[in-house]
This record gives sequence, structure tokens and C-alpha cells, in this order.
Amino acid sequence: MYAMVATRPHIAHAVGVVNRFLHNSGRLHRNIVKHVFRCLVGTKDHGILFGLNNTSGVAGYSNSDFAGCVESRKSTTGYYFKFGNGTISWKSKLQECTSTSTTEAKYVAASDAAKEVLWLDRLSHMFRQVNSDSAPIVYNDSQGVVALSKNPVHYNALKHIDVRYHFVQDCIISGKIGLEKISTVDNVANGMTKCLSADRF
Repeated sequence: MYAMVATRPHIAHAVGVVNRFLHNSGRLHRNIVKHVFRCLVGTKDHGILFGLNNTSGVAGYSNSDFAGCVESRKSTTGYYFKFGNGTISWKSKLQECTSTSTTEAKYVAASDAAKEVLWLDRLSHMFRQVNSDSAPIVYNDSQGVVALSKNPVHYNALKHIDVRYHFVQDCIISGKIGLEKISTVDNVANGMTKCLSADRF
């Protein structure tokens, strides 16, 4: 668990999925854990590096699968934040609510990412590591999420979503953060929500 939380974002999704079955694990789960250990051994020389003159600020990526948990049909939120070229924060966690669409699941993930990017942005300004007053950007691969977040007129599409997830709308309208569309291939948060093939990993 420590490796997933503190130093190895690339195993976050696999460890999170296996962790759901601790109470009733089987051979398949043990094989996945062995695979994670082999991955750690194979990447023991990899690390997270930061440059000396880093003024580009915080940038993030958010994503979600849709009903990925076969038992509860809940979705997994994933986000990944960088400061310059170095990774500083990541998360892969089962959502507390059950989403009724892919857009809703990704909207919930964007709201979680908005909370994290605001905290990281305040932290970087507190340490005077950012020279820019521009809002940090969170990238998401859903055009629907970007449209719903920037235009609260689509109230009928959102009225069933819990109020706390509309935080992302408030942040975008007030200019605290930016939310932009990115292609699915370029979204580095994909590895936090689903298994990737070796070439994309």
C-alpha cells in the first residue's frame, strides 16, 4: 500500500482493485499481486524527478471508468497531478455514489480533481514556486463534462447529481481553475481507472 500511495502511481489502480477483495481473495487476486510485485521489481530504477527552475505551475488530469466494479457497479475516480514534469499527487478510488452515465462518472471525478488542484495550487503559491497568477488547468477526456461544467444552463441533465459534486462548476465560473478537453490517448489519468496495455503504460 505504501508504494502505491507514496511513490508508485502506476500501480494505484491494480492495488485498489485487489484491495476490494481482501475479505474474500482467491487465486486470481494472488496472481495479480504477484504481477504488481514483478512490476515493482522491473521499475525499481524509475523515479519521480523535479527540475530546479520549475515555474510552470500545477496541471492535472482526471478520468473515470463507468460502473467498473462488478459487485457494486460503482465507478472509479482517477486523477494525476504534475508540478512541471514531476508527479506530485494521484488517486485511484471507487466513487461513493453510483453514476447513471459515463458523463456523470467523469463529472464526479472532475469535482474531486478540482478540490485537489485548488489545494495544490495554494500550496505551490505558499512556497512561492509559481510565478504565474493564471488558474491551474485540469484536463478531462469528456467533452460532455467540460460543457456541463462551463455552462450550468443544462440543469435538467444534472439535477439528480448530489450537490457536493457541483463544486467543479463553481470553481470554473469563478475562474479558480480551468477545465479543458484532452484526447483519451493523452490523458495520463487513464492508468488510474483502468488496466492499460503495455505499449500505453
